[in-house]
Amino acid sequence: MKKIDNVLTVKEALKKQNFDRIVEIVKSGGIIVFPTDTVYGIGASVKFPKSVDKIYSIKKRPRKKPIPILISSWRDSSHIVGRVTQRVRTLMKEYWPGPVTLILSARARTVALRVPNHKFALKLLAQTGPMAVTSANISGKPAPSGFQAIDAGILQKVDMAVKDEKTLKGVPSTILDVTTGEINVVREG
Repeated sequence: MKKIDNVLTVKEALKKQNFDRIVEIVKSGGIIVFPTDTVYGIGASVKFPKSVDKIYSIKKRPRKKPIPILISSWRDSSHIVGRVTQRVRTLMKEYWPGPVTLILSARARTVALRVPNHKFALKLLAQTGPMAVTSANISGKPAPSGFQAIDAGILQKVDMAVKDEKTLKGVPSTILDVTTGEINVVREG
């Protein structure tokens, strides 16, 4: 088994030189594992469809399950979905950053958006722009709330991993579908 040598703690990752390197990895199509406020995520910039496809392969995730997009602020949603209703904007302002994912209509399709409430994740997203991020687990296995719970095979296939010193909440986000104008709970977190 290959040695996993691409891991930084959050404290190390926030140091300018390391942070700049992580941003460059994402902006050049790399894949990273990092903590969110709920569980560890595996993600890539939405600008690199081949990298997003690789996430599906790494996780063994069914292609029919879209990968949510993380953004740094509710304001960033307009770049992805265009205008939103006042009701949706109110939900965004009330629950973001936090463990709520909203499914919204976006140019003839739907998209799941979330703003995580984690210092490192927010800083990263502010620099990289939207990222396709899903839990850093093999599909069907429990989502990892502790770094040690991440499958070693996943860590060997990513370009960088950031480890939080504390255990995360361990409960995936609540998913709300607001595409119909009503609020429908898809998954309780």
